[in-house]
Amino acid sequence: MRRFKALFITCYVAYFIPFSSFSQQKNNCLSREYVIEGARLANQSYTFSKLAYFVNSQRLAAKNADSAIMYIEQAILSIDSAIVLASDSELMGKDYATLAKNYAMRSYRLLKRYVQETNSNIKYDLAKQATFLSANAVTEAYHASFYFKNCKQQKEEKKDTVITSVPKQVTKLDIDQTLFALLDEHLHEKTEEDKKEVSKLSEELKIVKDPAKAEKLKEEIKKLEKEEAQLEQKDKNTKEKLTTINTQIDERNKNNAAPTQPQETIFSKSMKRPADEWDKDIQIDAELPAGLIYQIQIGYYKKLIVSEVFRGLTPIMGKTIPNGGVTYAIGMFEKAADAQQAKNYVKSLGLTDAFIIVSYNGKRITLPEAAKLEKK
Repeated sequence: MRRFKALFITCYVAYFIPFSSFSQQKNNCLSREYVIEGARLANQSYTFSKLAYFVNSQRLAAKNADSAIMYIEQAILSIDSAIVLASDSELMGKDYATLAKNYAMRSYRLLKRYVQETNSNIKYDLAKQATFLSANAVTEAYHASFYFKNCKQQKEEKKDTVITSVPKQVTKLDIDQTLFALLDEHLHEKTEEDKKEVSKLSEELKIVKDPAKAEKLKEEIKKLEKEEAQLEQKDKNTKEKLTTINTQIDERNKNNAAPTQPQETIFSKSMKRPADEWDKDIQIDAELPAGLIYQIQIGYYKKLIVSEVFRGLTPIMGKTIPNGGVTYAIGMFEKAADAQQAKNYVKSLGLTDAFIIVSYNGKRITLPEAAKLEKK
């Protein structure tokens, strides 16, 4: 079975890529295109899976399930192709693509069970689970695309090497893409935490004997389940927004309609460093410059996020936490008003945990203390 699958994937990839240029393309940038195509196909499967449990007609539900299976199969193959073609340096892209593929495969298995099942209640539950998993496949596939090289971008960069005066383009759209990707990661981690907590409390409920404690556990579980439902809705909205943004960016790159000068955003007001303007790497556990500095802390993440995802947000400072994970702060402002504007913008996109932190000569201080220093 594994041999057959490997052969099938190879044939699928070979259909799109001439054999003579396969080794050259492996070090190129097709992974991003394949994983985005996988996300779009998984999104089609999501739509049909949803219809399978919404429609009343069994005949229509069966047709929708068949369509969902067809699209998720194609999504798996496309995402697999992205993984096969990825270069050794694109580890984060491969990791998220693998996660997307796993979600897609789980959705596929549930849909196949749906087709064979006769009990309507079980069928409903299987379709609902498949819908949730395919939605996750879409989100993770789009997330993976941020870590793969962009073919169109590479072509533009080659052209730009001739005209060295043209700066790297960063628009509000790029920053929105970045922030929604971070929001997606945040929602994913929070949902997983809630699920683990519900599972833990449910196991505790099975053995508890005190009625009062049992009632309290039930209330906590109910509260967490409600929060989980809200997070899933937010995740859906984020996924839809990411799809729109990615489409707009692809269209922009295709038409080469971007202006030659970088677009001014609130993050353009970040303090600059002459050599690299802070935009090459994440500064992990780095010392802050002297003076009064405002930053926007955007949250805690269990995994280290590579610098490519923060395009347009400069600088990016990361601080490792003793029990694992990293907290990130973006921007570096000299005025509270600029920091407030940046915070409001970040929060308006859904990263509601964002808040302002301030330091003076490398030491954390309070906002009132900063206000007094700024007036001097």
